[in-house]
Amino acid sequence: MKRISSLFFAVPVLIVFVVFADPCIRFDPTENCTSYPITDFCFGLPAGQSGDNMIIRDMDLATSLGWMFVMNESIDLDPSLFFSSYRNGGWHSQIGIRANLRYNLNNAFNLNLSPGVIISDSPFPDGFAGYTTELSVGWKDWVGLSARLDIVDTFQSNRNMILHPGLRFGSYAGLGLTAAGAICGGVAYMENQMD
Repeated sequence: MKRISSLFFAVPVLIVFVVFADPCIRFDPTENCTSYPITDFCFGLPAGQSGDNMIIRDMDLATSLGWMFVMNESIDLDPSLFFSSYRNGGWHSQIGIRANLRYNLNNAFNLNLSPGVIISDSPFPDGFAGYTTELSVGWKDWVGLSARLDIVDTFQSNRNMILHPGLRFGSYAGLGLTAAGAICGGVAYMENQMD
């Protein structure tokens, strides 16, 4: 309950910051804006997995939605919601919260670090699920390469580590892929419920 009440406090504060900021529709270091939305979508193929109680993953689709604030010409920060859908025989999902740090190398390339907490991982019991962190290099917030490491709790109080190298899409492409994924996921869920 504390998590939900703190979330309801944080959202209005974030909205106030966005309203009084000078926002841009998408990331562009050449414009004079103080904030912009984050709409990242990442397609990953898990490469390294370790742990005693291994959950083998063969595909991962993740999205991160948030609002980035420009600190100075090189550094941007934001909180974001993280959602991942992965396949290991069936489809499962993770939900979490991440902090994003973007370091603008120049007007074209940026380096992103996104540590966070996985609040829920669908195949495991309710409660704390683990940690996640992602390191990526992006080109103009359109496309980039990423590596995400998840450390998740398992049924027997063990932890699994999963490395996800992937291709990350940002801006309009990321938003479009996120929307398409949500629609396809909703249709698949409804079909499952009808069977």
